[in-house]
This record gives sequence, structure tokens and C-alpha cells, in this order.
Amino acid sequence: SCAPDLLDTGLPAVVNIEVTAKPGNNGYFDIKLDGGDVIQAYCSDRLPSLGADDDFIDFNAVSSYDDSILAGGSYEDVFSNADEFDKVNWILNNIDISPGSDYTYGHVQYAIWRLIEGPFTNDFTDFLTPNPGEWDNDVDDAKGEDIFKDAMDFGDGYTPGCGDLLGVLLIPDDFENVQSLIIAREIPVQEECNDCLGDVSQLELEWDWHYGKRVKIYQRYENTWYGAKIFDGYLHPGETFTINGVNHDGTFGKYIYIYLKSYWGYWYYYTKIRTDCHLNIGPGYYRGVFNVISGESTEGGELCEYEPTYNCWRHWQQYPYNYGNSNVVQDKD
Repeated sequence: SCAPDLLDTGLPAVVNIEVTAKPGNNGYFDIKLDGGDVIQAYCSDRLPSLGADDDFIDFNAVSSYDDSILAGGSYEDVFSNADEFDKVNWILNNIDISPGSDYTYGHVQYAIWRLIEGPFTNDFTDFLTPNPGEWDNDVDDAKGEDIFKDAMDFGDGYTPGCGDLLGVLLIPDDFENVQSLIIAREIPVQEECNDCLGDVSQLELEWDWHYGKRVKIYQRYENTWYGAKIFDGYLHPGETFTINGVNHDGTFGKYIYIYLKSYWGYWYYYTKIRTDCHLNIGPGYYRGVFNVISGESTEGGELCEYEPTYNCWRHWQQYPYNYGNSNVVQDKD
């Protein structure tokens, strides 16, 4: 279940625009935002018009679902039919303009004009194909009308979901003299997390120490007295690694037990991490020099960030060294 924030454009509130081509490769314009990669853009209104190689600053990035474009909003005078952008978003997500399909970006641009401006005389055909002069007013206008009609039939009240495209309007401050554009931005899938529920089944840990060391990690197998080794390797400073439970249900049991190899070549117990969800473990939790980066539990899935209470462990046992006693480092639970 993912509820996208349709007002979050994923862009700064104000962007700079550089037009690099008109017509574009697969859009009415090829543009750069703030000097980034070239992306495709459509006209969100027909006039005034931007030209090739135009370079403007201070375009406001506004969601096509924002009330500011409707009557009473700060951009109410920009668009003739601002309440039709739900149908424009339907087009962006449902009309295929890939090579070999029935439609091109020009047919989509025609349908957007039709929705936002109403009936119009199509006299901008040179920019509706990458090769000016290829637009056939009879055939291609009809294809644009087909998209317009489908949007009217199926796009009323349309809202994109996670992974879909959101129409983002780029509106200049001087919108009476400079044209507004619309681009498509993918709505990111928002990963959900939960508190630790059931038992921990996977952990990604970071070795947070400025020296490398050989590390072994064990768990009790199926809650018996037999140990199962789940990690054995040399860790470099800042290195992360992932461990998985080996019980029949994929869990670690109550604890995982961490051993380090000393400078003199013998192994010693360092610490243990509780993994039965009695502790609400998650990213941000640490034991000594081991930080939890991510994890999963059997009933909650991805672990949410750990909210710490006061923990003296970091102060007393941040040094992964042993000075002769095999149990110098004691667990503080």
C-alpha cells in the first residue's frame, strides 16, 4: 500500500530552464533543469511561445494537482482549463509513444492543448514532429483527437500511484510573456517499515572502526546449545555486510554472538545483539563498533529506524580489543 504525495514534485521550488532543442528528440522541447541531463517537455499552454536555445531563470515547479493553479490560487490566470490536468496525467501514464506505437509525442501534445486550451486551430505543426513538415493535418490531428477523447472518457478524476508519472508544471513568474511547460516525473515507491515484530530474520551491519579485523558471528541453531556460524570474514573500516538467520523459519533466535580475532591470533567473545524483537532493533541501533544499517523481521518486514534511549554501551565498549582476558568485553544487557 503506497499513498503518493501528489504535491511533492521532487524538484526545488524554483528551477532554471535551458531549451536545447525545439522540436525535441521525443518531446515538444528538449530542456535542461538547473544544468542537468536533457529531458523532454510539453507545452502546458500554447502561447506565449518558447524558442529553441532560450535560457530562462526562475520557473516555479508546481504539481499539476496543486490548488494554486485553480480559481483563487496564485496561478489561476495561467491556464484556461486547469481542472483538466487529471486527464493530462492519464495521458502521460497511458499513451504509448515508444518507437513503433500508433502515437508520437506530437499527438500527445495536440491532446494536451485540446484539454487545456479547448478547440483551437492547429498552426504549430512544425514542432509536432522531429522533422518539420511531416505532420499531416488530416491524419495526425485525428490521432490527437483520439487521445483527447480517450482522456475525456477514462481520465476524469485520475490520480497516478507510486511508480507512475506525475505531471509537474514549470511556471515562470512572467507567465504572461514566457510559456509554461509540463514534464513527467516518476513518483517514487515509498518503502514501508514496521517495528520489530516476530523475530529478526536479516541484518545489514557496518563495521564502524578505523582498523580492520577478522569477525565471526554465531547463533544458536533452533534454540539448542549447538552454534551455527552465520558469518566469517575480515572487515575493513566502514564495510557493511548482511547476515541471515538459519533457523527453519529464517530467524536468528534470541541472540547473535560476535567474536573477534585478536592481534595475537586467538578468538575472543566481543558482544551479542538481541534478535527476538524483545528490543525494537532497527537502523541506527549499535552495539560497540557494529551499527545496524537495515534489517527485516518475520512479521513486520523492513525494520523502521531505531529510537534510542540512553545507552552507555558505546562509551564503555567501543574498543574492539582484548588485553589478555578472553572475556574482557562483557555484555551489558
